Amino acid sequence: MKGTGRVKGMLATAVAMARAGGLAVVFFAVLGGTALVTAAGVVVDSAFRSQPPVRLSGADVVVSAPQSISRKEDFAIALPERATVPGPLVREVAAVPGVAGAVGDLSFPAAVLPQAAHGPAPAKGPAADPAAAGHGWSSALLSGRLAEGREPRAAGEVALGPGLPGHVGRRVRIMAAGRPAGYLVTGRVTAPGIYVADPVAAGLAGRTAGAKAGRADLVAVRAAPGVRAEDLAERIRARIGGRYEVATGRDRAVAESPAIGAARETLLMLPGSIGGISLLIVGFVVGGGMSLSVDRQRPDLALLRAAGATPRQVRRLVGLQALAAAVPALIPGAALGYFLAARLGDLLVTVGALRPDHPLAYGPLPALAAAPLLLGVVRVASWAASLRVSRMPVAAGIADAREPSRLRTNTGLLIMLGALVLSAVPLFVRGEIAAVGPATAALLAVIGLALAGPRLVRRAAGALASSPLMARLPRTAWLAVHNTHGHAPRTAGAVAALGMAVTLGLSVVLTHTTLGRARTDEAALGLRGLVTLTAPALGGVPHGLVSDVRDLTPATAVATTTVVTEPLLPGDDPELMSRPAMALGPDAEGLVDLDVVAGGLAGLRGNTVALDEDAGRVGDRVRLVMGDGARVEAVVVATYRRSLGFGPIVVSRDLAAAHTTTGLDGAVLARKADLGPVLARWPGVELSTAPEGPQAGAASAQLLLNVAVLAVLLGYVLVAVANRLVATTTGRREELAGLRRVGASSRQLRRMVRWEAALIGAAACGAGLLLSAVPLALLSAGFLGRPVPAGPLWLLPASMLVVALVVWAAMELPARKMLR
Repeated sequence: MKGTGRVKGMLATAVAMARAGGLAVVFFAVLGGTALVTAAGVVVDSAFRSQPPVRLSGADVVVSAPQSISRKEDFAIALPERATVPGPLVREVAAVPGVAGAVGDLSFPAAVLPQAAHGPAPAKGPAADPAAAGHGWSSALLSGRLAEGREPRAAGEVALGPGLPGHVGRRVRIMAAGRPAGYLVTGRVTAPGIYVADPVAAGLAGRTAGAKAGRADLVAVRAAPGVRAEDLAERIRARIGGRYEVATGRDRAVAESPAIGAARETLLMLPGSIGGISLLIVGFVVGGGMSLSVDRQRPDLALLRAAGATPRQVRRLVGLQALAAAVPALIPGAALGYFLAARLGDLLVTVGALRPDHPLAYGPLPALAAAPLLLGVVRVASWAASLRVSRMPVAAGIADAREPSRLRTNTGLLIMLGALVLSAVPLFVRGEIAAVGPATAALLAVIGLALAGPRLVRRAAGALASSPLMARLPRTAWLAVHNTHGHAPRTAGAVAALGMAVTLGLSVVLTHTTLGRARTDEAALGLRGLVTLTAPALGGVPHGLVSDVRDLTPATAVATTTVVTEPLLPGDDPELMSRPAMALGPDAEGLVDLDVVAGGLAGLRGNTVALDEDAGRVGDRVRLVMGDGARVEAVVVATYRRSLGFGPIVVSRDLAAAHTTTGLDGAVLARKADLGPVLARWPGVELSTAPEGPQAGAASAQLLLNVAVLAVLLGYVLVAVANRLVATTTGRREELAGLRRVGASSRQLRRMVRWEAALIGAAACGAGLLLSAVPLALLSAGFLGRPVPAGPLWLLPASMLVVALVVWAAMELPARKMLR
């Protein structure tokens, strides 16, 4: 027994030395995978850890209305519009023992205007959002102090935060709640924003009349000396019950700015997809590397079986060695992940998914969570790679007589056939849900190629070897083709991985650009002949702008909000769904062309909506949750066809205005005319001659995010494949030495390797183009009426060039070094 144990130990050591090339593939695959999963984890962690509050940092506890809607089996839907609380709640909270003071906070759109009529855009201070830059004086001291002068006490008086132009004792013009007026600067404060007397703020915020009368945005609470914020929060919860949110610590920022909560959905979903795809790719690459390593040591593993090792022991040996290569990659991979997270955070800020003042949280949890995930993937991949060889008879393992599994091949072919069926969805279904079919088809086709690849490569190489074309090619090409045929699994792994890079690269980018073109074309038809006036620096369209424009040309005001609906269209989530919605009034009739099927836009008054023709009929009643959480029932007054460009629901301006944070319109649509006099009269108003639909901004940001993330993932795939090709080439030292012994020169062997590289590159490019061309052609036919997708078609030659360079460098350079 002791002799047998020594034999097993010696053979295991030999096995470990023989698989160095494959283990290098595992090391670098886990290194990159850990970096990607850690980076995604940092963003997810940051989504749960709210930023410190900016304006309410002096409040110990913040009480606000719920800013989300819970769902049974999914993340809660964040509400981007401010949900208000009743004014009497301030007195109720102030009566709780331990409260030193309670303030009802109010915000409204405000911006300091230039003195000259033709001056530059309005100025804003640091971290000041024009849509909520104005506040009542009571909340000024929650995050700052009076640096100069005195507080505003009457109408027409104002205190300014840092970075805003204006001197104490001088007058400035301010656009407050959409109305320009002159104000006397009575003081300067260190808190960001524009501050007026509390009664004035209530009037500007619309809290003195109408549905919002007597209401506040939130209640900011100061704790009495010696009272902990957490203890005070518990007392407040016990007093007011579960009607409102009670926040302390960093969670106060969500109450301060609902946009932070709304951004969490992106911060959770995007990294989740990155991490999931990264784990899938790691398993793919590690499985290929371990197959390469197992392939090299088949005789040694067969000898282990002959020495008495069981199949389970062989699989355990392969798994332990894979883990031995993976563990050293975890720490450097995590360090690289934190670096990538910072770059991803910059990108999220650029596209507006992350606020500049919302820093990422760099805690240890993402790295600690990535380690078991990656090790689990490595263990599963190594088990799958060693399963077949561990069950092989000893003689078959020593002889290395293999034939790709017919079951595996048939499974791969069936998956590719299913992908072809899914690709046809856009021909029968209209709407963005149809794009899910081609996107899923591309991923399934890649998996099918990985499964059926070995037998397909062997068949293709065999057909090429027996074709008359071989008689016209050099002998080195003949040898390369036969090598490819004899080592089909080795070649198929590289072809599948590179084909995956080509397929995903083309499919993701061109799917987004094709949908974007279809969306833009449809919105352009609906807004044909119109121009857009916006005022982002003012927090919204000021009162009076629409009437000034109408003096010159027909115009209508529009707004964009968010509504939460029950399922409207086929493929919708069975629970509630959050949707961007355009808000139009009856004056949009004749200006905005939604391709109305029934009813008309002239009926968009009060609680009314227009729907996609597949979502309802005129006269139906639909239940909505508005952006501030208010539940309403609206009547359908029109149905239309252009939902791709304008979304499946359009709400009336009356309905939207009552449930938005600012109550102001977002833009003015007008017939083309000379609007120079209007722009001169209204500083801060911008003119665009190419109006966009409500979905355009989010779609372009999503495209930029997806392309950037895809570039990182595909870069990782290419590096991993190059590493595998280098390991494969260096592992052929004995093969090349044997060919030299039978008379082949170094020059001929280098040519043979080049021919093999050309075959791998051509097969990968051909497979990638074929697997992506069918879904893209059908998607384009369904959305654009032509088989050619919209977007940067230079990606096609660029992808082929990148694949060719990667394959050539990974095979030519190691072969040249070995053959010197």
